[in-house]
Amino acid sequence: MEAQKIQALIILKKNMLGTFNNDQPVIEIEVKGITGISKKINALVDSGFNGYIQIPFVEAFPLGLVLAGVEASTLADGSNSSHLVCKGQVCVEGKCVDTTIDIHHANIVLLGTKLLKELKKTFVLDASIGKVEIIDSK
Repeated sequence: MEAQKIQALIILKKNMLGTFNNDQPVIEIEVKGITGISKKINALVDSGFNGYIQIPFVEAFPLGLVLAGVEASTLADGSNSSHLVCKGQVCVEGKCVDTTIDIHHANIVLLGTKLLKELKKTFVLDASIGKVEIIDSK
């Protein structure tokens, strides 16, 4: 069974499909700092997040991201929060963009709609069959 899981993951990466993790759409991305250090991480595709990308402190610091400032934002529950904003590069399906990266305490990686727009990508979700895909926009 383990060999089947590994084979499935290889196929997903080849086709750039994502997966459903606890009924949430997840896709693999690559985040790079100015030092050239990069890391592939799984990001939750969040259509309600209108930013580029959000990563936790534990993922950000080893990459050598450059601090750009502090930003305030309003969360989905209406509360306000401040967070660090850094400069880095994000790659999805081999297409990279220099962007700002929100750094939060929460141990979650979010991929937002601004990043999809910047990369000219379309998010395809079919929850009934667990299909998650990020493709080139037409």
